[in-house]
Amino acid sequence: AVVSTQSTGELYKKLLGLKHNELQQKMDRLLNGLLKLQSTSSQVDDLKAKLASQEIELKQKNEDADKLIQKVGVETEKVSKEKEIADAEEVKVDGINKEVSIKASDCERDLAKAEPALVAAQQALDTLNKNNLTELKSFGQPPPAVINVVAGVLVLLSPPNKIPKDRGWKAGKLLMAKVDQFLDQLINYDKENIHENNLKAMEPYLSNPEFDAEFVKSKSLAAAGLCAWVVNIITFYRVFCDVEPKRLALAQANSDLAAAQEKLATIKAKIKELDDNLAELTASFEKATADKLRCQQEAETTQKTISLANRLVGGLASEIV
Repeated sequence: AVVSTQSTGELYKKLLGLKHNELQQKMDRLLNGLLKLQSTSSQVDDLKAKLASQEIELKQKNEDADKLIQKVGVETEKVSKEKEIADAEEVKVDGINKEVSIKASDCERDLAKAEPALVAAQQALDTLNKNNLTELKSFGQPPPAVINVVAGVLVLLSPPNKIPKDRGWKAGKLLMAKVDQFLDQLINYDKENIHENNLKAMEPYLSNPEFDAEFVKSKSLAAAGLCAWVVNIITFYRVFCDVEPKRLALAQANSDLAAAQEKLATIKAKIKELDDNLAELTASFEKATADKLRCQQEAETTQKTISLANRLVGGLASEIV
């Protein structure tokens, strides 16, 4: 009976120890759960605060991106309009360029008609020299054809309001008194600006059949050279006058072309500036968009973490209960 009582006591003591251990484990588990629940709840609060901050940042990023896309749209429209203007101006420049090319060819073609007369006048001057001009002016009383040639030269070299009425041999010899100076006057003669008064005074000489270099050549080589020079200089001037309106039109077209090219260059410079500005805005917009997406992803990640944490808290709380 004593043994049985002792065994029962030991068994009871053993069972009590087991229950104590089991209860202690449950208490430890409860305590750990409470601590974890407290920690997780605190983390959820932190995550919620973080999410709120991220949502504010995301809102700002959205606003920034929206403002930038509006600016990009405005600047794109500006560039588009300027390019339309530039395209129209390029068409205008191209048209003027073609017009200039046509007028230049026209002028060159007509001036080419005057070239032979200019060359002939130069060749006539080449036949003149100090010796044969000195010989010419030494004539006592040369043939009328020679006198007329020198008179014609006198008319051309005289100021338009001082054309002498006396164009006799004495006046002709005085004109050639200084041979070198006389030759310089012929060489440097302003062949593109012969006054109407001089041309009118030349008419009687030019209409004279004997006013011909070949005819005069038999009388005097120097006089023939002067005759050829007079005839060809006047021929050149008449062709030049025919071309002059075309030359003026060409000059105006060139001026218009230069102005149009300058305007086009200004427009293109403005387009470049706008393009550069647009590129800068586009880069800013792309960065803002990337920032917005990053911020949005971070907020979504935080939201998912909060959801998981809430599920964990719920699970812990149910276990504790």
